[in-house]
Amino acid sequence: MNKILVPTDFSTPASYAFDVAVGIARKSGAPLHLYHVIEIPDYPEITDIIAYKALGDRNILEEIENKLAETAERDDCSDIDVTYSLDFDTPYEKITSKADKGGYDLIVIGSHGRQGARRPLLGSTTEKVIQHASCPVLTIKEPVSLFAPSSIVFGSNFYGEISAGFASLMDFAQLYDSTLHLLKINTRSHFETTRYSRALIERFAEEQKLNNYTINIYNDDSEEEGILHFAREIQADMICVPTHGRTGLAHLISGSIAESVSEHAYRPVLTHRIKPVNIEYGIIAPFRKKDPPNP
Repeated sequence: MNKILVPTDFSTPASYAFDVAVGIARKSGAPLHLYHVIEIPDYPEITDIIAYKALGDRNILEEIENKLAETAERDDCSDIDVTYSLDFDTPYEKITSKADKGGYDLIVIGSHGRQGARRPLLGSTTEKVIQHASCPVLTIKEPVSLFAPSSIVFGSNFYGEISAGFASLMDFAQLYDSTLHLLKINTRSHFETTRYSRALIERFAEEQKLNNYTINIYNDDSEEEGILHFAREIQADMICVPTHGRTGLAHLISGSIAESVSEHAYRPVLTHRIKPVNIEYGIIAPFRKKDPPNP
């Protein structure tokens, strides 16, 4: 990790995210950038209009900049490189654009707070950042006394496209010398035999040259519930879930496991985007040529 972006709205969850980001920056040596976006609504209500007119007062903008400076200059940040900036526009668009153009390796963001001129947007902003960000997104919902994930759950189907984004998780695992718990959830609607699932995971671990890992096949009512229940049972420190970053109609129809896990997990959740696989007619799962046959 070379650069870390931390969006903030000065809420409590945002402060939790900043604390975690400081720990990661100290551990990795990466510089950290604190970023506040004042939202400009497309269809403002009268209360928004009044609030945003007030933002024209230079004193208010100076107050926001002072808050950013105070956060960046905290005593516990003296040993890391922290910068900050202020911007205007749609928060998730500015955040993802800045991360992409600025070459950031990680976004650390709080979940469920308040953003801009007293509008409850951080939760939805976080969801959209997960959908659109090209780099990994670490979501923080609860306070973390010491971010040192020695036990990480990686929930996946372990099909071929998953390998492309796995390097981001390996960065964390190597940085903290973590044990990776490779997890496949079986549900009634998406069932695989234990033998077949284990073969997929073993081949994945071999391809990724993993050493410190476990193989786990878990049955539950849904993939989201299975990941959360398993992580709780083993007291994992962090959950990692890949996402296809679906938006629009596809998102409305199928939703997103990554966003659902991020919303409901009390522990940190790392998400990273992967490219959707091209599924040919008649194929019910995106198997690779080297995958073992289904018994």
